Amino acid sequence: MNKRYDIVVVGAGASGVVAACVAAEHGASVALIQKEATVISQGNCASAIIKSRSTEAGIAKWIHHTNSLCNWRCDTKQLRAYAEHSEEALMWYLNRAGLTTEIEYGDGSKVDSNADCGTLLNDGNGLFAFRSTSHDFTGLWQDRQQTYDYGDDHCYFMAPWIGPKPQNVGNVLRNVLNNVMGRCPNLEVFFNTRARHLIKDGEKVVGITAENKGEEVSFYGTKGVILATGDYMNNEEMVRQWCPDVADFDKKQFGKTGDGHLMAMEAGATMEPVGHTKMMHDFDSALMFEEPFLYLNMNGERFTNEYTGFVYMGNILRNQPRYRGRHVNVKHLDGSRGWYCTIYDSSYTEWPKGDFVDGMVPPHVMEKYIPGAVESPQGVFKNLIDLHRCDTLEELAAELDIPFENMKRSIDRYNELCDGGKDLDYGKPQQYMHAIKQPPFWAARKHIRVSSICAGILTNENAQAIDAEGNIIPGLYCAGNVGGGFFGGADYPFHHTGLSLGRCFTFGMIAALKCIS
Repeated sequence: MNKRYDIVVVGAGASGVVAACVAAEHGASVALIQKEATVISQGNCASAIIKSRSTEAGIAKWIHHTNSLCNWRCDTKQLRAYAEHSEEALMWYLNRAGLTTEIEYGDGSKVDSNADCGTLLNDGNGLFAFRSTSHDFTGLWQDRQQTYDYGDDHCYFMAPWIGPKPQNVGNVLRNVLNNVMGRCPNLEVFFNTRARHLIKDGEKVVGITAENKGEEVSFYGTKGVILATGDYMNNEEMVRQWCPDVADFDKKQFGKTGDGHLMAMEAGATMEPVGHTKMMHDFDSALMFEEPFLYLNMNGERFTNEYTGFVYMGNILRNQPRYRGRHVNVKHLDGSRGWYCTIYDSSYTEWPKGDFVDGMVPPHVMEKYIPGAVESPQGVFKNLIDLHRCDTLEELAAELDIPFENMKRSIDRYNELCDGGKDLDYGKPQQYMHAIKQPPFWAARKHIRVSSICAGILTNENAQAIDAEGNIIPGLYCAGNVGGGFFGGADYPFHHTGLSLGRCFTFGMIAALKCIS
């Protein structure tokens, strides 16, 4: 069976839904193909650079700053394309989802005290943009690793969070697709349809073969094919070849098997160099997630300077013991990497506010997130909560499943260092050294897993796939996490909240507009 369209989009996620809908709104006939039975996208926050609030030099400095956090391996033309087009993409997404009436960034109702986003609406089903971590890069910017001086220039980004969890961006994209399909009969969606191979006419990609209920179908796109199939974290062979750092860690997603990467390479595209960018974190086991508490591995041993910051802990945890906890992947039934415990006592409420990333969370709020304390804690995935409070350290060790004698020895040594005013073992700054003496005692068992692998097929700033010599492969586009070159470093940079999904939206739109031009 053959089906013919202007554009074929493979993958109904953060890039694919945007690409298909934008192309359809511009009059193209579009086939959107998805191997699952519904739209699939993870995460809760996408962002955009707001050009109207940014200076030209500020954007240039943001590009340089971001490149520095990615080991100087970014394709800066792609960063520039994000800066130029992300505002349009994010506002389009919010508008088509029914979360704002605006089509441009405006001065309407505030998301919070720091950000405007037109008039934000509840979609009527309990889904809404509930807060924003928007930020103006200006003056002296500093995190735990680097300092960057923007001077008097500005680069402003907006990052509205969708939720509350367990709802996420996937829920919004389903609304986007349904709303656009209601107005654009030229957009057809084929769920439960798995793309197999790209079709070429000479050097040009002109379609794909796919399988639906055992039947082979050929989808032809006269203007091009946009691959938006997501990453490859669930393809163990690809992980060990292209991102071996995460091979022994559990994965947060399922069905991410690198289909688009493999099809593109089969058609002559090339993968970016080994050492692919990974995003690893845990925002759900406890409310406070990056405070410089005492960190112990699952043997009860201190193993690092806790001021490192948990978003880069995956690198350190590669060399720490495995643990067989909840939610381990089927490939890791003997235990996985990525587990550790953060320990603190009840005196944390008296610490200087500067010790905390998001401010002190009072005990009466935290206790609502102890497993079994309440039926429906807000803003987290309930089954991932792993926060504990006990009257004795021995009880706490039992709940964490770590050896008490080892934990007691580690805490005694830590208290000795705190009392002495210097961390002679790991060099943590003195202002973050707080002894653990005052009961009740608190701990969160952290489970660092892979959220995404943000790397793939080399593309240019128009999301066009390129070969090993840098030549454009006509008719082939790779958007989102199937595309590569945007980041380039070993770790996803956490200076700019929502950059990953913002990039997906933006390059989905860029690919669609380039394809129909």
